Amino acid sequence: MGDWLIEGDDAGRTAVLNDQLIISIEEPNLLQYTTLNEPIFADFVLEVEATQLAGDLESSFGVLFRMQSPGQFYRFDITGSGMYVLERHNVDGTWTRFLEDWVDSEAIKQGLTVTNRLTVVAQGPLLSFYVNDQLLQQVNDGSYAAGQIALNAGTFGRGGLEVAFDNVVVRNP
Repeated sequence: MGDWLIEGDDAGRTAVLNDQLIISIEEPNLLQYTTLNEPIFADFVLEVEATQLAGDLESSFGVLFRMQSPGQFYRFDITGSGMYVLERHNVDGTWTRFLEDWVDSEAIKQGLTVTNRLTVVAQGPLLSFYVNDQLLQQVNDGSYAAGQIALNAGTFGRGGLEVAFDNVVVRNP
């Protein structure tokens, strides 16, 4: 699986089970992520299979990339109810959304125990986002040129979320 930072507490935790990285969140309104310690990525193609195992289908999961710090990164998340969001977390704690809000997509397989393949292609400021090999959106943003990658999951109104990540591949574009 690579050199992932595995940590957690009673509210949220990360573990490796059966060669999958599992993020579990017990509390509502919580974001839990695990960072690949090395290397730093600039231009890349990131692919990962994500499966929501338990929890509210409105919860989200996906990838953080070009992380400068725990407060500076890009985020590509989907929900088990078929929605996605693209945004940047800024150093001052604010979010910059590249879409008006969460967007529905038929490319996202809905429900529990179904697997979606998320792909991010980062080439300079051009960021392309795919689910199950279907292009969802392209964004031009050069705020962060390189950084770490991470896998994440988040709850909103309810806890009890569990997401499995598998077959993580990062390669040159």
